[in-house]
Amino acid sequence: MIFKTIGLGICLFSASAIAQWDYVNKVDDFTDEKVMFAAYSDSDHRIQLSHEGKSVWMFITRKKVGTFDPNGIIEIRVDDNKTDTTDPVKSKRLAKLLGKKIFQWEPSTVGFLLWHGKEDEGCGYMNQLLNGSILKGRYQINSMERDTFKISLDGAREAIIKGLGLKTCGAE
Repeated sequence: MIFKTIGLGICLFSASAIAQWDYVNKVDDFTDEKVMFAAYSDSDHRIQLSHEGKSVWMFITRKKVGTFDPNGIIEIRVDDNKTDTTDPVKSKRLAKLLGKKIFQWEPSTVGFLLWHGKEDEGCGYMNQLLNGSILKGRYQINSMERDTFKISLDGAREAIIKGLGLKTCGAE
C-alpha cells in the first residue's frame, strides 16, 4: 500500500513538474518595460500567448531536433472545434497589403497573429482557449514530414487571463 502511494505521488509530481501553464509578469532588465504573457512548456514544445502591439500572438517553439518549414502550414485546434490554419505564404502576401506582420518564422519558432486583441469587438479564438480542454497542433518540418502536439488546457484559463491582461474575455 505504501509503495502504491509513493509511486502515485512520484507520477503526479513528475507530470506536473514537466508541463504546465504559467503566467509571467516581469520587468525587462534591458528596456525596463513590463512584460506579461502566458506560456506552456513540456519536453518537446513551448507555447506562448502574448501581446505584440495590441494584437495577441501565438508562438510555438520546437525543442526537438529539426526546424519548422518556413512555408509550411500550421494548424491548431481546440477540442472538436474548427481547425484554424495559418499559411505562411498567404500570410506574407496579406501582411504586405495590411502593412503589418501577421506571421514570423525562425528555424525553431513560428509566431502568428491569433486574435485582434480588442475585447470590445469579441473574444474570438480566445474563448476556445479559455474554455477548452485540449489544444492540438500540427505543422510541417519539411515538405514531406509533419509533427504534432497535444496539450492540456488545464490551468491555462487563469494564466491566459492574467498573461494577456484580459478584462472581459473569460469573465463568468
